[in-house]
Amino acid sequence: MSETAPHPARLQRSQTVLVVVDMQEPFLRSIFEPDRVTREVTALVRGFATLGLPVIATTQAAARMGAVVQEIAEHLPAGTHSIDKLTFSCADSEEFMAELRRLGRPQVLLCGVETHICVQQTGLALAAQAYRPQVAIDAVSSRTELNYRLGVERMKQGGVNLTSVEAALYELLGQAGTPEFRQILGIIK
Repeated sequence: MSETAPHPARLQRSQTVLVVVDMQEPFLRSIFEPDRVTREVTALVRGFATLGLPVIATTQAAARMGAVVQEIAEHLPAGTHSIDKLTFSCADSEEFMAELRRLGRPQVLLCGVETHICVQQTGLALAAQAYRPQVAIDAVSSRTELNYRLGVERMKQGGVNLTSVEAALYELLGQAGTPEFRQILGIIK
């Protein structure tokens, strides 16, 4: 049986980084389905930690808006790079782009808030560059359902692939029957 190259949209461990966008309490306070978003972002972060994959976390004006919420921060893998920014698009932050270049991973899985602002602008900017962004649509949200849906649709139209937390983690896992599989199963269920 010969090996074939994976489809460019299929997440691969050696190619993927998770970007957790602005999961801060003031944003989550007024977000559409905050419990879902927090639960799913936490699952992604825990899954990436289990698989030993890199995570970049961002905050928007942390001095005023605070740090990444504790429910997520406590699961960030050791060595996670956290970047504070004032730009809406993470790609407009030189510090963020320097870290992304340093990691050398072209597949960027996005999660966080808000879908139609920071997540969308980041996804579209990365799609216009040499990256292959994806967004876990169950791990993003906006203040309103309409803006959440609009952000997802604009990303899709702009070349950002849509996925879910479970689909992404299983793609990265690749197979059952491993200790990692049992851990991921515990995170997903």
